[in-house]
Amino acid sequence: MAEIPLQQPYTPQFVEAQLKAVGFWRALSRVLQIVSVLLGVLWMRLIERWKWTYRSGETMEHRQRRRAEWLRDRLIRLGPAFVKIGQALGTRPDLLPLAYLQALADLYDRLPSFPNEMAFACIEQELGWKPETLFQRFDPEPFAAASLGQVYHAVTHQGHEVAVKVQRPDLVQTIGLDLALIRRLALLIERFPSLSRGLPWTSLVDEFGAKLFEELDYVHEACLTEQFRTYIQGIPGVYAPRVYWEYTSRRVLTTEYIDGIRILEKDKLRAVGVPPRVLLSLGVRANLQQLFEHGFFHADPHPGNLLVRPTDGALVFIDFGMVGRIRPEQRLRILEIFVDVINRRPENLKENLIALGCLQPDARWDELMPLATRLFKSLFGDAERRHTFQEVTHSFAPLIYTYRFRIPADFAYIVRAIMTLEGISLQLDPEFDIWTVSAPYAARMMLTVPNPRLRQRLMAELLTPEGGLNWSRFGQLVALAMHETPFRLETEGLIDAALDMLLSPEGAALRRAFIADLLNDSGSAAEQVRRLALLLASDRSLSGQAILNRLVAFLLSPAGEETRKQLVAGLQTNGRLDLLRVVELASLARQLHPDFRVTTLLRVLSGYLLSEEGKPVRNKLLKAGTQQVVGTLVHAMGRLSGVSYTPSRAMG
Repeated sequence: MAEIPLQQPYTPQFVEAQLKAVGFWRALSRVLQIVSVLLGVLWMRLIERWKWTYRSGETMEHRQRRRAEWLRDRLIRLGPAFVKIGQALGTRPDLLPLAYLQALADLYDRLPSFPNEMAFACIEQELGWKPETLFQRFDPEPFAAASLGQVYHAVTHQGHEVAVKVQRPDLVQTIGLDLALIRRLALLIERFPSLSRGLPWTSLVDEFGAKLFEELDYVHEACLTEQFRTYIQGIPGVYAPRVYWEYTSRRVLTTEYIDGIRILEKDKLRAVGVPPRVLLSLGVRANLQQLFEHGFFHADPHPGNLLVRPTDGALVFIDFGMVGRIRPEQRLRILEIFVDVINRRPENLKENLIALGCLQPDARWDELMPLATRLFKSLFGDAERRHTFQEVTHSFAPLIYTYRFRIPADFAYIVRAIMTLEGISLQLDPEFDIWTVSAPYAARMMLTVPNPRLRQRLMAELLTPEGGLNWSRFGQLVALAMHETPFRLETEGLIDAALDMLLSPEGAALRRAFIADLLNDSGSAAEQVRRLALLLASDRSLSGQAILNRLVAFLLSPAGEETRKQLVAGLQTNGRLDLLRVVELASLARQLHPDFRVTTLLRVLSGYLLSEEGKPVRNKLLKAGTQQVVGTLVHAMGRLSGVSYTPSRAMG
């Protein structure tokens, strides 16, 4: 994905210039405001250790919650930059205790609107015309206000209803000043290990500043909106508004107006016949697909940014100021972590956490591992209780905070996006389980992503420690495909991907185990084959003959030599072909798929041998056949003439 240039990207030099531009006294006034909040936080942290300062019956958890609410209110008073800082900190369990995460999660859309005259002057300055001239109709009051801007409803001269977002005045300079001061404070904190906890606070400020300056550039947001529209075209039931570029600039963004129902308005959704559970699945899976297939996802899907179009029930994402982007190699690492959490295997997490920069190579893993394992067991070991993603995340928060994990900004956005979507989901449907939506997607990704590492991870799940086939895991896949569980695994196109994996170099151990089970105990294998037949039948995108074409081409190729030898050896008894075993295997194959008949196999074999792909095998068979025929003739003639025959002499 190409980078979208910003008019003014974040740099430490730029924010320092804003600090110098405001003059000494204004900078000092702002420093005193910020420092007063910081000193308050430090004082509260200090007296938390003094039991005599606690109120009667107050616990540390109660006090932390009260302090966190105090901090949230002070951040709101400090203005837009600090509201955004609070929102970002609210997704960082590596930086703050749990009580603070919960309090700061409330920092959405808390700022009042600014005067309309300023907004109208901004439109005229940016677009060259007054709003009443530029548009056929322009509402005098905003219908929404947030930390960085406010939104007006308008109608173009072509009759299109649009939403016009206007940025707060002097926001780049104001936020630049605050970031410069915060950065200097971060440098100061890093000089005191007891305060910094060894974390790179300056780098964190720079990371945050870069993301915030992206939000301040509305042309950048417009490009992200268009990218999101492109990526969701293949997802039915999900929509994003189009951008009106002729009315868009760096500080004014005009998009299609969506007259939708807010996603938490349950009564209105019921009135138009939109089932909440379908909407919720669409939202979660759309973001997962964006994340794992494109490395691009909506990072701020709070209730104000999700609408439902009453005409067709489509879920509409709006406001793309905050998006997450990750590189392809990071996507695979995150997918592996996601799969390990689904499969409840904390022991597999270390390598990926280190590779992603979340964990230092010298981390106390031996000390951390038993705690993580115990936590996994407590979270996932109780079949009677369903744990939410937020509960799982918050359960890990103390470990993350204690063992000094570092969560990069975009990874924190992933957690934030999923937690936000889940929070909305549980308000609409208390029985909603995000794992039942996510797990099938993870299973499908494991089967369809052609990556050797991911395939090896799946092989480990499908094989027993002794190298045998884990039929229990196969049974779970069948149950997913046949919708015998709350999960819904989309099986269209799955068999083709599964064949790719099975016939790949990473699938060698699985092939050996599968054939060994079929040949060694055909009686017990019959029941398992019948279950696999359900999985094959659930995907109608590939016919039985097409599957046989793939299998035959593999078996007769050099890559299939080991499998071919295993089959031949297993069908022999005392060096001779065991016809009974051949019949048993043919019967099992027939149960696996109705197209797996002898006639179909012969047709596939002949088709392959006559194809260009089968030319090497055809030539080899012709050569062997010719040798056999010539050898037979020479042998017969030798017997008539009394000369003994050897193949080398006959062909010599």
